[in-house]
Order: sequence, then structure tokens, then C-alpha cells
Amino acid sequence: MNFSQDKALVVFSGGQDSTTCLHWAINKWGRENVRTITFDYGQKHRVELQSAREICDKAKIIFDLIYIPDVLRSSSPLVDISEKLDQFSNLTQVKPGLQNTFVPGRNILFLSIAGNLASHFGIANIVTGVCQEDFGGYYDCRQSFIDSMQATLGEGIAGDKSIFKIHTPLMDLSKKETVMLAKSLGDECLEALALSHTCYAGLRPPCGKCHACLIRARGFEEAGFDDPLVKNYNAL
Repeated sequence: MNFSQDKALVVFSGGQDSTTCLHWAINKWGRENVRTITFDYGQKHRVELQSAREICDKAKIIFDLIYIPDVLRSSSPLVDISEKLDQFSNLTQVKPGLQNTFVPGRNILFLSIAGNLASHFGIANIVTGVCQEDFGGYYDCRQSFIDSMQATLGEGIAGDKSIFKIHTPLMDLSKKETVMLAKSLGDECLEALALSHTCYAGLRPPCGKCHACLIRARGFEEAGFDDPLVKNYNAL
């Protein structure tokens, strides 16, 4: 089994972080060496799937949509429509620790399937937008989890824990720093962010009151420039 160190698979939701990671990967490996994998897991904010497809089409990147509805069970409002999504006026109202939007096993499942696809195409590099700075208490967004999954995928797929490299460009960045990274990647990345989706309520324009919306807004505010997504809607 041969794995290319010159190719990358991006776990791609169509959100701010994964869009930044996609363009980071394009910059690092070249457009022709990057492909994506996106998951439809019955999420409340399924509009992100449309964003993911539009962003990939614009970037001329292969878009691979995997359907896994009804696989992930949780009381998280992201997958249980009977649960109410928390809304806040500002981030000071958000309690520290694990947020109720956490879906147990989600990144374990996503990375496992990504490992399968990477193996099929002989890709050694997997890219994901997890971040332990703004991770909302999610256990599967920590570096220790990524290190563990990287070794597990290698052992389980190729009998060698060093086969895969899971890249996490945003792991130690604040949202402000993530915005600045996107800006450094050029106009194509910023234009893609105008198509991205972050709102957990699944609304366009975004609700501006969920944890994800507020974190995104703070990042752009601290970076000192307008969010291309919000700017687009304000211009309508």
C-alpha cells in the first residue's frame, strides 16, 4: 500500500475553520493534490453542505459527500431537533466548559472514514480544522485526541502508526489568529469565507446569537475587518 506525502484530504464542513484549512492545504500541496470529504450526518445546520459544495466548486477541488444520517445519536441540538439551541446576547453569557452542541464520537467517526478514503486514494495527509483554543470544551478538538487518532488510524489501516499525518493548522490559534491566517492566504480564501456557513441554527443570514456565530463575530472584530459573509448579506 503506497501513500503519497504530496497529497492531502481535507475534512470539510463548509464552515469558517475548514474553509481556511482548505485554502491552507491548497497553498501547501497545490490545488491538483487536494481533495475534500464532507459529511451529511443529519445535522440541524445542513445548509453548510451547500456551502461546502459551492466553495469546492469555486476552488475547483473534488467534493466527496458521505451520507451517514441517523448514525450519531446525542442530545445535542445539532442532531436532535427536539432539543433547543442555546442563544446568547454576547459571549459573556456562555458558560465555560463543555457546550451542549457537543456530539460524542463525531470527530472519531469523521476521521475514521477520512482514513479509509485516504487509504483508498493513497493519501498520507489528512487536514482538519479542530482548535483547542476556541473548542467549546469539545474533547475531540484537543491535540491529545488528534495524536491518538493519528496513531490509531495508521495502526489500524496500514499497521504503522506513522503512515498518516493529521494536520491541524488552527489547533493553537484564537479566532482572531484564524481570521488573520485566512487573510494571509489571499483573496481567494476571503472570497470563499463569504460562502461559508458557521451558524448552528442553520440560518442564512446567520442568527448572530448562537455560540458559533458569536465566536466567529469576535474573531473578525478583533482582527479589525468585516466578515465577508456578513458583509455580503448587509450589501443585499
